[in-house]
Amino acid sequence: MPYVLVNPYQTSYLAAKTELEQRKIELARLTNRIAQLEQTIITLEPLANDNSLAPVGGLPEMCRQILRSQPGAGFTATAVMQHLQAMGIDISGYSNPLAMLHTTLTRICKPGNGFVKGQAPDGQPSYCYDERFLSDVYRSGMRGF
Repeated sequence: MPYVLVNPYQTSYLAAKTELEQRKIELARLTNRIAQLEQTIITLEPLANDNSLAPVGGLPEMCRQILRSQPGAGFTATAVMQHLQAMGIDISGYSNPLAMLHTTLTRICKPGNGFVKGQAPDGQPSYCYDERFLSDVYRSGMRGF
C-alpha cells in the first residue's frame, strides 16, 4: 500500500487563503455600505436639524406661504407644486394636481389682498404676492381671504 504524504501546512495555507477571500468580499460590502450610510447622513442632516415649524393649514394657506416667501416673484402652478413637495406635502393623490393648484391659486387672487394673477413669459398663468396690491382694508389687519 502506498503512502501519501500530506503536508500539514498546506491544509492551513488553503484554509487561510479561502478565509482571506471571504473577508475581502465582506470588506468590500462593508466599505460600500459605509459609503451609502455616509451619503444618507449628509443628505438627511439638514432635514433632521431643521427646527422650523411644520407646515400648518390647508392647501390655500400653504400656497399663500409660498407666494409670500418671495414677494413680487411670479410662480407657475408647477413651481408651487415643487415648493409643496419640498415642504413634504404630497398632492399626487389628486386626479389632476396642476388643475387643482390652478383653481386654488386663482381663488387666492382676490382684488385688494395682495395676491395677483398674471402671465409668465412662456404664456403660463403666473401667481404672485405684491404688497402694492393690498387695499387699505387688508392693510388695517382685516383678513378677507
